[in-house]
Amino acid sequence: MKKNFLAITTLFAAASIALCSCDVAAFLEILGSLTTSASFDDARADISADLSYIPEGPGFKAESTRYVYEDINDSNGNYPCGSRGNVNILVIPVAIRGHEDVSTKNNLERIKKCFFGEANETSWQSVSSFYKKSSYGGLNLSGVVADEWYNPGWSTADLLAMEPKPGTHNYSNYQATWDVLEGAVSWYKEKYHTDCTEFDNDKDGMIDGVWLVYGCHSAQEDTSLPKDLFWAYNYKDYSVTSPNKLNPVAYSYCWASYDFMNTGYGEEGIDSHTYVHETGHLMGLEDYYVASCYKEGDKEEKNYGPMGALDMMDYNIIDHNAFSKFSLGWTKPYVITDSTTITLNPSATTGQAILLPTSAGWNGTAFDEYILMEYYTPDNLNYQDSFHGYSYYPKGFTQNGVRIYHVDARMAVIKQGTTKAVYDSTFNSALKEQAFIPQSNSSAYNVSNASKYFTKSPDPNFNRFRLVQMLDCQMKRNFDTESQIRNGTKIGVFADNTSLFTSGTTFSLSEYKNSFPSYYYSNKELMNNGKDLPWTVTFGEADDNGINVTITKTQN
Repeated sequence: MKKNFLAITTLFAAASIALCSCDVAAFLEILGSLTTSASFDDARADISADLSYIPEGPGFKAESTRYVYEDINDSNGNYPCGSRGNVNILVIPVAIRGHEDVSTKNNLERIKKCFFGEANETSWQSVSSFYKKSSYGGLNLSGVVADEWYNPGWSTADLLAMEPKPGTHNYSNYQATWDVLEGAVSWYKEKYHTDCTEFDNDKDGMIDGVWLVYGCHSAQEDTSLPKDLFWAYNYKDYSVTSPNKLNPVAYSYCWASYDFMNTGYGEEGIDSHTYVHETGHLMGLEDYYVASCYKEGDKEEKNYGPMGALDMMDYNIIDHNAFSKFSLGWTKPYVITDSTTITLNPSATTGQAILLPTSAGWNGTAFDEYILMEYYTPDNLNYQDSFHGYSYYPKGFTQNGVRIYHVDARMAVIKQGTTKAVYDSTFNSALKEQAFIPQSNSSAYNVSNASKYFTKSPDPNFNRFRLVQMLDCQMKRNFDTESQIRNGTKIGVFADNTSLFTSGTTFSLSEYKNSFPSYYYSNKELMNNGKDLPWTVTFGEADDNGINVTITKTQN
């Protein structure tokens, strides 16, 4: 959850820099046994929508990713929430002493509708209905909201004063919410006579996802409260070390105030935006907004807004973008192999996207470097945030157009006994991938849009790379060629309709080279991996049903 472009990310930072040591051989063995896209198709067959894919054609083929976030996090011992098939999560409302007026039955019913109600019972979507639509039926997110508020008897002051228990929570990244989580889950198990195996969807001994909705204002509404605790975030209980398949324990969880339900539509409405965003983190998605502004030599690395604010994992608005959906296993982009022409249908309703590999080729997963394109239309999950707005946030795009993303989701390995990420030739050769093994407990890749939290790369350009960056048709780089002042802080500009590629526009690395780090910093017309992008793209006739995209291979 973020109120402005410089959102509070203290807790995400702590998780993101918790590096782990990975054994390459062991990791390869684990990856070799992971679920593939074929079994995914079987698992979701009963709820899958009919996506409008042409399986293949001259110069392209619709391809699913061999691994998704769940696989990557599983291999790293990170116990993720699944993103495909039928997934149950547990929601426990938490009463806060001194705020008894909040922990009412009315608010309990609102929380139930917010998470698992029908869309028409909310002011937009419930968390469940959003993910059913966003995944095109590939994810059926359900679960339970406890029938009563869990009451640990703690006030806000009590939570702020908590310290690690001797011998139990002796961790530098300790959070008072660990105590809340552990107490709440124990209370739920005892009160409802359950071992919580119903929330361990992959049967690994960990509850896949727990939501704690606390019953007092967030720091957004009560500015006397610190934002590092009274905000909305996803975190891990790192004191948990042993799974229990007979009596699953909680590990990954979300913490947010009940009052985020009121953010966009007031107390008479039910707003799920923040809860949808944080649930994305449960499944492995990162924040796409910026978290640092600094100078590097004589160049200012502004990095104000790589996604221009308009994304569910950026400013909490509109649908998830094509990369997020691909990495969660919901879509099959058209991977381009030769010159071709494709009618690209709207991503909001079909899930279609186009993937342009670098000259190094494509490694068969979402975790590589490439260009991704989708045809945006302001309908379905995009409609309300585009035409009616959402609180004080920017509006989504109000016209049709192509969104182009530069994705660099390559991964890295942490060598045993070190904290430095290094590229590993054994891993590359074994899986025929350009890169790499997960580097931390909360990140599966080597770069991030919030660059200051990832500083262990062997590449000197590392802090200049972005996980996913929308390329602006007006050639703004990271939407930072202009600036705004918001709440006393300098920020970049938001993406808008002029950022979209429309009929008559073209794209190539040469034309948009200044939007790529290798040229901006080193005067080289190359992708981050040091390879060429051997394609030019021309956008032709378009209507509400699709846009004609002509792709020409410029190198053999």
